[in-house]
Amino acid sequence: MFTHSSLFISHGAPSTVIDDIPARHFLAGLGARLPRPRAIVLISAHNIARQTVVGTAAQWQEWHDFSGFAPELYQLQYRPQGAPGLAMQIAQGLAAAGVPVAVSDDPALDHGAWVPLKLIYPLADVPVVTVSLAFPLDNLHHWQLGEQLAAVLPPDVLLVTSGSITHNLRDAFARMSPTATAGSAEYTLEPYAAEFIADTYAALNTQGEHGWLQWEQQLRHARRAHPSIEHFLPLLIARAAAGTQQATPQVQPLHQSMVLGVLGMDVIGFNLPPMAQ
Repeated sequence: MFTHSSLFISHGAPSTVIDDIPARHFLAGLGARLPRPRAIVLISAHNIARQTVVGTAAQWQEWHDFSGFAPELYQLQYRPQGAPGLAMQIAQGLAAAGVPVAVSDDPALDHGAWVPLKLIYPLADVPVVTVSLAFPLDNLHHWQLGEQLAAVLPPDVLLVTSGSITHNLRDAFARMSPTATAGSAEYTLEPYAAEFIADTYAALNTQGEHGWLQWEQQLRHARRAHPSIEHFLPLLIARAAAGTQQATPQVQPLHQSMVLGVLGMDVIGFNLPPMAQ
């Protein structure tokens, strides 16, 4: 069984890159602590295709795939180099493993990709390859994708998956108001979110493939924490890439905070090499 280093990031709103919140400050310091990878393979919850698509762009460009935020957010750029050779190597390896795969040189990076990367590597000096989620959005396919990526990725390439440990936007929007502040009732911790996150961490340390394929039934409040599962699948992929019970992964909780009392901003490492303090 292959294992690989991976990093799961709860990317939050597009404004995470400018908001004065704990997650932003943590991510802004993370790049200096991580051993520098040769390249990053990035899987975003907002990059979904009919089949697995590997991004072969030679030069990436930020995509402002959102509206209604502060004007300054739309002025931000993030334009790292791609790694077309590595991308083709990944695509060929996945195809050889039986994954229906396509390639695309579309240079757009959605906010689930460029927002956390701009905080971690602000100089955009680490090459990027993207891999999409695929329809149908099911647990088995994406668990297997994580395993297959572990088998094909070189050891000096970091797998980064970007989603959210909880993602009920209806509950989040219900707590928003023009007068809300960090200490107001709109921002008090919602027990269901805390319980789901606690169950998730417990499962990360104990469950293998079968348990993760049933996470919607086994983790308390799963349906409320994730009315749709695209933001949880990146965590599933990162966990699968880290190994099964026959190769127990090193789970490294790196950051925990909450936005609006319901949106977890957790960052979790798997099998990461030693980090600077």
